Amino acid sequence: MLLTTSDAEVAKERLLETWETTREALAPRLSAARDAMGPYVDTASARVAPVLDEAKVRLAPAVDRLGPAVGTARTRLRSDVMPAVVAAAETARDNSAPARSEAKERAAEALRALRGERPKRARRWPLALSCLIGGAALGAAAGMMRRRSEPDLPPPAAFPPAGHTAEAPTTKVAGAPKPGPGPAAG
Repeated sequence: MLLTTSDAEVAKERLLETWETTREALAPRLSAARDAMGPYVDTASARVAPVLDEAKVRLAPAVDRLGPAVGTARTRLRSDVMPAVVAAAETARDNSAPARSEAKERAAEALRALRGERPKRARRWPLALSCLIGGAALGAAAGMMRRRSEPDLPPPAAFPPAGHTAEAPTTKVAGAPKPGPGPAAG
């Protein structure tokens, strides 16, 4: 039975060899650089130490005054700003879901095209036809049920109602001619 090593183990061994080679090559150079830079670092530390001490003394009162302001800002950030940012991010994610879905589909189609595969064509007419047939069936069923549940209605009455005679209006309007025989035809 042959033993095979995984790619991870091979990569680990190569990385270990590279690390050892690099360390052996850089160790003498780093040591020489430390020795050469040591006096400069000591001189710079001696010059900067008094300036740093004076800056600490001058800035201590300002730092003490900023402590409460930083605490207030931290509290406001956590209670006001972060919830608003999280809500905005969630809203943006929800609102962009259709666009992200479309982009994902288009990327998949582009990848298929680059591979030389034929793109899938979405057929939507079967869905539309099935919805149309289903709607028609539901409408017919609802109409049949409604006809069964309606009581028999009497036929509508004739217009004008029987017994109605054409009479002159009984309301008198000022300035209107009186009803009666029309002008004499002559």
